[in-house]
Amino acid sequence: MQKFTTFAEAVAARANADTLAHYVVDTVSAFTDGKDVTFDFLAKGSVAIFCTSLGIKRNWAELSLKEIAPLDERDINVVPLGEAANVLALMKALIRDHYLTPSEHDQAERAILNDFLPRGRRFANEKTSGHLWEFAYALAVELEHGRERGQNITMNHPLLTGMVVLAHLAEDRLYYARLLVMETEGELFNAQLKNTPYKELRASVQKLSWAQRQLGARKDEKLVDA
Repeated sequence: MQKFTTFAEAVAARANADTLAHYVVDTVSAFTDGKDVTFDFLAKGSVAIFCTSLGIKRNWAELSLKEIAPLDERDINVVPLGEAANVLALMKALIRDHYLTPSEHDQAERAILNDFLPRGRRFANEKTSGHLWEFAYALAVELEHGRERGQNITMNHPLLTGMVVLAHLAEDRLYYARLLVMETEGELFNAQLKNTPYKELRASVQKLSWAQRQLGARKDEKLVDA
């Protein structure tokens, strides 16, 4: 595959999403190796081009977390499932092509995204589970590393945001199922400290109960697969 020295060069060559992603990963890898690099793919216009190549019609670099990932019916910020599916498919392709090499407990783990890929298929000799909503939630969580809180690291770049998700999944494939329970418990506890009437807490209690059931089901799924 053709290598490019700048993001603009790749764009001029009409590179597709996979090739643009290869450029991003190559640049990040060079930086990790201590080389001098220019993160030219983080400019707002460059992020817009990357989003378009990925089939995402919005420029994430120009949007807030809540605009990219609006609240769903359970009052949880979630990236639209179509956009999340496009990011997930790209990351699967990068793992397939050995551009991303995730490891879990120091062991190579190519099936680390299988919980979220469409159910009933196989990748890296393991079955997939179809929990796309959880991946969409994970992306929303990691947008906190973008333009949201004044410590911009990713510029809301879809691939870099997905790579942060991948790093946490290397700790625990149930990381985000557990995180949702923990964050909901925290919201509920803080509201109780303010003596919020129960009728105003009912939705949070219901959300916590749902999150706990989801985590329980995910654990059961892992036990069955073990």
